[in-house]
Amino acid sequence: MGLIFKGTWRLDLGLMVLYQMTLFFSVQMLFAIFLEYMPKTYCTDDDYCYKMKNKCLTDFIREDDSQICPYNSTDFVCVFFNLFLNFSKLCSRANFLFQKQCVLDAKRVDFRSAQFDYQQDCTGLKHFSSSTATFIGTLLGNLVLIYLSDTIGRRPVFIFSIALGVPALILSAAINGVMNFYIFRFIVGFAVAGTLTVGWTYSSEMITPSRRFRLRTFPNWANARMMQVGVSWLAGEWRLASYLCATLSATVLPMIWYLPESPVFLEQKKKFERAERSREKIAEICQLEYEPKPREEMKDLKKITPMKLLKSPTLRRNFLVLCWMWFYVGMSVYITDLNSGDMAKNFYVGQFLCGFALTVSKITIGLLEPKLPWLGRRLLFLVSQIIAICAYIIILIALWTNNKEAWWYTVAYIFAYASQSLCLETCYLSLAELMPTDVRTIAGALMNILMKVGTIMASTTKPIKFWYEPLLFIINLILCTGGVGVVWKYLPESKNMNMQLVGQDEISEEDDEYSSSTKPDDVTSSEDHSHNHSEVSENVSEATEKSEKSEE
Repeated sequence: MGLIFKGTWRLDLGLMVLYQMTLFFSVQMLFAIFLEYMPKTYCTDDDYCYKMKNKCLTDFIREDDSQICPYNSTDFVCVFFNLFLNFSKLCSRANFLFQKQCVLDAKRVDFRSAQFDYQQDCTGLKHFSSSTATFIGTLLGNLVLIYLSDTIGRRPVFIFSIALGVPALILSAAINGVMNFYIFRFIVGFAVAGTLTVGWTYSSEMITPSRRFRLRTFPNWANARMMQVGVSWLAGEWRLASYLCATLSATVLPMIWYLPESPVFLEQKKKFERAERSREKIAEICQLEYEPKPREEMKDLKKITPMKLLKSPTLRRNFLVLCWMWFYVGMSVYITDLNSGDMAKNFYVGQFLCGFALTVSKITIGLLEPKLPWLGRRLLFLVSQIIAICAYIIILIALWTNNKEAWWYTVAYIFAYASQSLCLETCYLSLAELMPTDVRTIAGALMNILMKVGTIMASTTKPIKFWYEPLLFIINLILCTGGVGVVWKYLPESKNMNMQLVGQDEISEEDDEYSSSTKPDDVTSSEDHSHNHSEVSENVSEATEKSEKSEE
């Protein structure tokens, strides 16, 4: 009982809920799948039913052999009845019922999308979809909001992103008109950049260090995706789904409003009095007594600037490998995801299974990874990528042999999505473990920009689906095969690496103009103050955890 009502678990559990709901808003990047969904078949007012060639309801040629619900059945039973039993009326009645049911099935729309209402992809906006507008907004948001979060703080930018994104999401559905829809989806994308990047940074800095890995295991993107599928299934159409998503996303605002600014950020900015007040607030939330600890001296670390990173052969190689990984993984994941609307016969089942498979694999790997020393970043990436490549090959075979409706096509698609998404985990972990602390934020911002460029390029490939669909997965095969080669040859293993010491051995003393011999005493003292306070706070958290375990 003590763990529930007292201790760091109070804060950590709240942060996990906060981060999961933050991801639920951020998964608006994938809501484009629902916004641009179109049924496989449709019928005119006079019950002429046809297969959709693309996303345009009016793009069909009215021919007898294209009618998927024929009035005159040639069923053997009807022929037998007519020839031998003269039950023509009975057969006609059966024919009528069959026709009526066929029309009802062909007219069924699993989800009424914005594309169904606006038909924007059948206009001059064919090559500029709503997903492209959202991704461009996210790209611009990465340029602006990440800089602001490192300047004015995590919490203000976090609050601003939610306060901007939730109303924009509501207005995108409430105000009619294609251009209004695109503008508000762009604003939603801009806000997602803040919640997706700043939300992770804030939560990872606030949570107890020993539980930081769980923050990426239990609250995760796949859970948010399944939540979005459930909301969309309940709503049945995009406007109501947007309102429900906005309402649930708004729950982030009171949570982040109650929490203090990240003390880690405040200490980096030398705002020690505010950091003390922030830690006092954290202790109050955990119902623990806060006692400031004495600060010990620490060894000075070399200052690593972006120029020094590029001059170091090892750091430059790691940086370029990470750039390639973030770009191509982002592009291949979204090519797979944005074209998954017809991966299964039932639209919702396919979307749910993708999220469920990814959730199970993430939690499984998260539980096994600490217990398996040999399961490093390289191995996880290479195995996941090879599985995805095999799945893409199976998908191509299904498309070339007209077996898209087969169950094994759906299974292969789920494996392709889940394993390709797992590669993103290595991207995030390798970025944190291979980039020096001084340039980690800048490198992270650049990686996110490269990934957004990849997602924008992925969104522009959607017309290929209706021209020659196998080309989508040929593109993925080429990208992923190149990725395996680069990672196999150049990506170093970084598991259990001391993040504070990354790059220190790569910078010589002669190149370090910020070494202890040239540093002013007040700067050195100030930096020691910041580093030591952070270290002491982590020790306090660890001591608290040990005391909680003893209470159990």
